[in-house]
Amino acid sequence: MAEGEQLLATGRVDEAIARLAEMVEHPEFSLFADSSEGRAAVFRLGDALATAGLYVPGRAYLRRLLEANGAWGADDTWARRSVRRLVDVALESGEFEGVAVDLQSVPPTAPEEVRGDIAYMTGRAQEAAGNPDAALTAYGTVPQRSRFWAQATYLSGLISVEKGNQKAGEALFCKVADPKRSRSTTPVFADESFFAVRDLARLGLGRIAHEQGRNDDARYYYYLVPKDSDRLAEALYEAATTRYEKKDYQGARELLDELTSLGVPNRYEDEAWVLSAWIDLARCKFLDADRELIEFLKRYEPVRDAARRIAESEASTSRLLAAVRNGTDAGSAEIGGTTAEVVRVIAALVRIDPAYGRVLRRRAVLEREASGLVLAVGALDDMQRTLATNGGLRPSEELSEAPKDQRVREALDGVEHEIADLTAARAPAQQIAPLREKLEGLRVEFAKGSAAAGGAAVSTGPAAGADLPDLLRVDSAEVANLRTQIARARKILGDEESALARDALHRLDLRLSRLLRRARLGRIETVLGRKRALEVEVEAIRLGYLPQDAVDSLEAARYLEDNEEYWPFEGDDWPDEYVGSE
Repeated sequence: MAEGEQLLATGRVDEAIARLAEMVEHPEFSLFADSSEGRAAVFRLGDALATAGLYVPGRAYLRRLLEANGAWGADDTWARRSVRRLVDVALESGEFEGVAVDLQSVPPTAPEEVRGDIAYMTGRAQEAAGNPDAALTAYGTVPQRSRFWAQATYLSGLISVEKGNQKAGEALFCKVADPKRSRSTTPVFADESFFAVRDLARLGLGRIAHEQGRNDDARYYYYLVPKDSDRLAEALYEAATTRYEKKDYQGARELLDELTSLGVPNRYEDEAWVLSAWIDLARCKFLDADRELIEFLKRYEPVRDAARRIAESEASTSRLLAAVRNGTDAGSAEIGGTTAEVVRVIAALVRIDPAYGRVLRRRAVLEREASGLVLAVGALDDMQRTLATNGGLRPSEELSEAPKDQRVREALDGVEHEIADLTAARAPAQQIAPLREKLEGLRVEFAKGSAAAGGAAVSTGPAAGADLPDLLRVDSAEVANLRTQIARARKILGDEESALARDALHRLDLRLSRLLRRARLGRIETVLGRKRALEVEVEAIRLGYLPQDAVDSLEAARYLEDNEEYWPFEGDDWPDEYVGSE
């Protein structure tokens, strides 16, 4: 077990699973199963399987600990830890119903924090099923000693606000966001995500106050977001918006300057840029506003166009979103027809749906397990060949796809890259459209051919018998069936991934289009503002008031040489020449 724990600690999850499974499934393990060390081994195996994404077998091992004799004794902690891990599995995978069945054996006398975890999971399940009232009831039973108390309270506040009860929502947010209340109690029991939830609650308070017109209260709530928070850029932008709506243009300008001084890419760069120009408009700085809007149009129109081109290519979209999720430099991704700087801007602005990450995790688990199946096929073929020829081993395969399929896929990606380069070079549309249609047709034919190849390998049925050749044929037929299922699952996950990726870029397209329209309207406002300023100045001159620049031109001090002095006029009376009225 110590070896398995060491492998888990170093990230070698597959090796840890093999080592722990070898021990737990040993015939003599039953002698130690009821000991603390034996339960620890079962828990480590279930935890390792869940970490690898193999939730169903992992849940089976964790469930075994809940049903063991003496599982809920005072000295046994493994049942409580199993509940904690099962709840995490439900939140990661969304398999709420299956985990709820696993947790049916938890007694009502379980510790308070254990029952709190189950109540929070129940609330999430009800919310996912579209039952907000039931979710609100479940969240209300999560005690403050639970690690999920902050999350449950925050989600209860969201449900209350969505139902129109902003007062109740504000009260719930305050329970999490109040510095005096949360500093002394909640962090003692909460997990590492408490501070992120606290910042979200403060943003929620600011938004409620903003919608109710309490701009000073909103500014205070945004001020509570700490400098080291991931939500700082969001808080600064929204606080600047509240100041702008209250006509505190100087305060809004200071907040936007603070946002700019962060010096890191954030999701509100485009929004903040347009807001900055409108603040200058409100302060009658028409030339500055017009200059900012021109720069915005020059920067973000190519970004919007590039996002549209990337959305047309599945390969380019996958590379871009993979860089966004992994936190790597998106500019290093090979995306045809798009400069590295534009790709970095798109990566900073795009907002990925959480479901996209879940699909990628499921696909990674599928590919990892499929690679092991290919090695099993090689071993079975070797054994069958050995039985037939008394020797002669075939080399095992190392890839989940045949080399020919890989070459075809790489060729299709290369053609797609060339089409992207032609699009960037502004080639005629009538030249690019036929190429794109042919490429899509080839992709469809390739997908059909791969599925047909997998289905053709399915055997109609093994021959009867129980000797070794018959067993090998049965295993080979089972492998062929699994390959067909893997190909089908790969296609389903690929379609889900493409749909979510296109949705992310489509939402970015809509957002940038809206901001670009607003920027063009802002340029019209700058022209109208300068025209109105000239009209006011002409009217003032007609009434006998000189404009400020003309007044400044009358000051004699502006025209003095370096060797001259100027004494301003101080009036006819000199204070040192008389006392009182004398």
